Amino acid sequence: MIEKKLRNGQVVKAYPISNSQKMMFLMSLKYGSGYPVNNIGCGYYWQGDLHIGILKESVYEAIERCDTMRLRFTKDKKVSLNLHQYVTEKSELVIEDWDYSYKTIEEAEEELTKISRQNIPMYECEVHKIAVVKFKNGYHGLFIRFHHLAMDAYSVKMFLNDVIEIYKSKTQGTPYPKPMRPYIPVLEKELEYQESEQCEIDKKYWYDSLAKSTEPIFTDFMIDNRLKHQQEKNPGQRYADIHSGLPDADIFNMSMSAEDSEKVMKLCNDRNLSIFAVLSMGVRTGLSCFNDNQEDVSFKMIINRRGTIAEKKSGGLRINFLPMRSIIKPEETFVGAVQKISEVQNEMYQHASLSFMETLKERHKSMPENSKADSTYDSFGLSYQPLMKSTYIDEEMEKTAKSIWYNNGSTMIPLYVTIRHRKQDNGLDFCFEYRKEPPAEYDLRLLYTKIEKSLVLGAENPDITVGEILQKIALTDAERNGKPECKNSHNLLKSLKTT
Repeated sequence: MIEKKLRNGQVVKAYPISNSQKMMFLMSLKYGSGYPVNNIGCGYYWQGDLHIGILKESVYEAIERCDTMRLRFTKDKKVSLNLHQYVTEKSELVIEDWDYSYKTIEEAEEELTKISRQNIPMYECEVHKIAVVKFKNGYHGLFIRFHHLAMDAYSVKMFLNDVIEIYKSKTQGTPYPKPMRPYIPVLEKELEYQESEQCEIDKKYWYDSLAKSTEPIFTDFMIDNRLKHQQEKNPGQRYADIHSGLPDADIFNMSMSAEDSEKVMKLCNDRNLSIFAVLSMGVRTGLSCFNDNQEDVSFKMIINRRGTIAEKKSGGLRINFLPMRSIIKPEETFVGAVQKISEVQNEMYQHASLSFMETLKERHKSMPENSKADSTYDSFGLSYQPLMKSTYIDEEMEKTAKSIWYNNGSTMIPLYVTIRHRKQDNGLDFCFEYRKEPPAEYDLRLLYTKIEKSLVLGAENPDITVGEILQKIALTDAERNGKPECKNSHNLLKSLKTT
């Protein structure tokens, strides 16, 4: 901690940013400079009775209870990359009122998407924006734009749930929610870790796992494999260079049916399997299909490190990227491969606090000398968001509540795949956020069909072999060669139109 004098003359207790924040900040500078890559725009909307004044009061109280809603950043005048953070006692945030009841849902979506993409002033000022929103179809609720260095998706959900619990307490007399947890003590533990014995243990684990292991091979989500093109110049090369072009991005959603999703969940329950391990198996099988049935498959696993109550209820950013590599033989069964993946993931979780930059250093020790700093074996990042328990004002809200995540139009890595549950039927949605160059939408929609089919085949017959699955989902000549024009028809607010 240092005492930092701000531009207005105020002196505050300021702290260095955490490893997760540093990773996000440096990646945004390198791969998204000038773009709103750290914007998180989301909406939480529902139908039913609503007292706007009490909702605003509830939001203001929730801000007082959540330190990272009052988190601010400051940078060193001499070293621009040297960021510090501090928590203000009072928020200056003004909750706005936006009435879109005279606009179509499409027009409202366009306007909210634009707001989600607006540049967020970052230093010594509010970094969040909140508004009460009203739509023409009887929906209303909250639009919130967060800065990713202050909050992640888990923090956002916790904050919104706190707002509703406070509102319900005010309007129905239910018990006032238990306090949130302070941010700074959790941050201090994060900072202490960097000089701890555990940090050294984690470095050794990743060195042994990465630098001393056999070299992986890049597995692409593109049918026209980029590694093969690069191997024309460098035969035998196993890594690929894919961080090129502008960060302009698009997004679409693919939904697994409730029936098929239930099959996957039943397999997890019946065999006591990790949901993320099962989903990872489906994803890596789809990747294997796209890469000539490659046995050695890698992708980035994106996790949220929140094991304690203090970590869960203190807000902030706690995500990390971990290199997930699996070598699965075709004769192995689906369930056996899932158990193998689960063992690897459980081991990795014990060493998940080491910064992504440090992990990359260990990985690059095994790379040839001619590799670049961002040469990689994995083409995208995968995250899974479990269904969190939610509080509702009444039955009408429970039936109609919808969460919307707006596309900020840019991304730091070529592809993020986020798997989450639908509230309505607990089905699985796969969200693909991808860079527009090279064009990838056709590939990704096709990849999803392979992932979905492999998951359903494994859920219906856990003892089916991986080789048998790959035979059943094999790319046809038409699929491999026939990229049709593929327009993104998915509308993030489409569900609001159908109610």
